[in-house]
Order: sequence, then structure tokens, then C-alpha cells
Amino acid sequence: MEIIAAPNTALAAGKALTELLLAQQERPVLLAVSGGSAFSLLEFVDPAALNSQLTLTVLDERFSLDPAVNNFTQLEQTKFYAFCASKKVAVIPTKVQAGESLQDLAARFGNALRTWKKQHTQGVIIATMGIGLDGHTAGIFPSQSEVDFNGDAWVAGYSLPKEMDPHRERVTVTYTFLRNYIDSAVVYAVGSDKYRLVQRLRETRAWTPAMPMTILKEMRAVTIFTSPL
Repeated sequence: MEIIAAPNTALAAGKALTELLLAQQERPVLLAVSGGSAFSLLEFVDPAALNSQLTLTVLDERFSLDPAVNNFTQLEQTKFYAFCASKKVAVIPTKVQAGESLQDLAARFGNALRTWKKQHTQGVIIATMGIGLDGHTAGIFPSQSEVDFNGDAWVAGYSLPKEMDPHRERVTVTYTFLRNYIDSAVVYAVGSDKYRLVQRLRETRAWTPAMPMTILKEMRAVTIFTSPL
């Protein structure tokens, strides 16, 4: 795990993602992006790094028909997504379908990830990630003991206690997927509170479910871009 403090954090993270994608131009790549503030780095990805070998999806999803809430729908509104479409990038969509339940979406997303990996055994999986003020990452929130994020499933669907977050219904990749299948991750964590969390992460020895972001210590190749401003 590498931590880089950069004044223009989104630019630095976007350049790092560009370099990762360019290094894998000849191989199939699955790019799973986080929503929220982590979308910012996508503005700085060079379109030259995108091609038809790439498949785009999200790392986690808010189970909602509201386009202002659903991560994939928000992704579709970005310039980055438009560039991807122009380069014929494939997608694994996670927009909620009519009549689909939370668990239906989790199963559909998990099956799609497994299918991609089965069809691209030599493929590379790259993720962009963020860190929440409560220490969550992807859609994994602290101390959700009723959900097995360490089991065989690559994706889990669950509901948060209403006091934890206004967007309660979540679909997310699991710790199992993060540990075992993501080859490289670019993490974007900006602001004084998140900067302090990154410093705390630096000093943490091991993963703990009370602080999901500590999974970053156990992933293969993680670069965190951070700034207190």
C-alpha cells in the first residue's frame, strides 16, 4: 500500500489510473469505479487509455430507482462514460430493473462479475475506491455482523440501520472480491477528516470489521491519493 499526498489529488489519481490502463492495453480489463467524490478522478483519465478491451462497472450500488441516488445512473452522466461509449467499452450495468429486488440485483451483479472472470481468465481487474468518514469503503459499512463479507460470495446485498446512512439498501462487492480479485486499486480520499483517516490507516496493523477501509492493507496493489484540503 502506497500513500501519496498530492495538492491536485484528482489529477494525480486520474493520471495514475491512466497509467494502469495504458499498461494493460493488450489485455482485457474490468474497471470497477466507486461513486461519490471518487468520480472526480475520472475527469482526468486520458481517453487514449480506453479501448474495446475494457469493461466498465461500479464497485458498489445504491439500490434505488432515483437517478440522483443510483451510482451507475450517475456514472452515465459523466464525460468519462461518454468517452467510454465512444471507444465501444463494454459495461456491466447495475441500474435497478423493473420488479427487481435487492437480492436479485446482488445476484445479477455477482453472476456478471464471475462470468467476466471466467471468460477472461488472463484479464485484469482495476478499481477506484473511496473512504467514508465512518471508515467504510465500497458499500461495506462498519460492524455489519449479519452480513458475511468474507464468504464465497463476490457481491452482497443488505440493508443498513437507518441511523447509519440515508441510502440504506446497498449492493457491494465483498471483502473476498477485494482481497482476491482486484489486481490494482486507486483510492481517492480528500479533506481534512479523510486525510486523518488515511494517517490512521497507515498506523493500523490489520483488517478489522469496525473499520472496513482497513481491507486496503490486505489488497494486492493499492495507491491512496490524499490531501487535507
